[in-house]
Amino acid sequence: MNFKEIEAFRAVMMSRSMTTAAGLLHTSQPNVSRWIGLLERNVGFQLFQRVGTKLLPTAEAEAFYAEVERAFMGLESLDESANSIRRRGTGLLRIGAVGSIAESVLPDALAIFRQRFPDIPVSLNTGRSDVVAKWTATGFCDIGFCSVPTDLPSLHYREINVARGVCIVPRSHRLATRAILEPADFEEEHFISLPTESANRREIDSHFPTGARTLAIETPYATTICKMVGKGLGVSIVSPIVSRSLGLADLCEIPFSREVMFRSFAVTSDHFPLNFLASRIAACVQQAFDGFH
Repeated sequence: MNFKEIEAFRAVMMSRSMTTAAGLLHTSQPNVSRWIGLLERNVGFQLFQRVGTKLLPTAEAEAFYAEVERAFMGLESLDESANSIRRRGTGLLRIGAVGSIAESVLPDALAIFRQRFPDIPVSLNTGRSDVVAKWTATGFCDIGFCSVPTDLPSLHYREINVARGVCIVPRSHRLATRAILEPADFEEEHFISLPTESANRREIDSHFPTGARTLAIETPYATTICKMVGKGLGVSIVSPIVSRSLGLADLCEIPFSREVMFRSFAVTSDHFPLNFLASRIAACVQQAFDGFH
């Protein structure tokens, strides 16, 4: 027996009419009659009797119909399960992100995500770009957000944001009134820097001759740099996304005359296809980035 035969039988049982059943199934009455005949041959017993103009099910048909209804209830349950997965995903979202994204953009992105998926638990892990890449490659995280692509195989990087770096100084600093800052303006200033292994650090350093700055503090977190600058501990160059996300009143943002680009990427793995929830948080992160421009 096949599904068409069972579906025709169920429609006739509900309507007690071959013609009405045909209308329910959007087919012709001869097709319904043929499917019922095929089903009777397959099950080995008569399903319906005609008494005058009435179509009456046999006792065997009534017993068989009870089993058919149970099966259809199972199909409806599967449909509901599919709808739930489509709406909510598998029930857990695992994110990996570098500190600059985790502390600046992701809070806004998760707020957007929570509006649609208020009950989905989220696990957020923070590390360097190479660590986020490894987490994604091994399936420890469903999706990663990083600053620098790595050469790990089977990973895809999609650029989701590019921002030109800005100078940040305390609002009371002598440089705070400048319209733009040149590398020479940092001479003898205490500079708060990213770590030496950072690609953004190397790009920033390339614009300063030796001795042009005093490298006073080094930290891997741009949010920490911004807070230190706000406390008067030095000056720096960071992504405007980070400085604007903090909204520090004692921080002044000034354009830098040289181009220093801060890039952000969404990273996914060929071995672990992007699930529904991961695709939704990627869209939310993009929306949050757009909100800072």
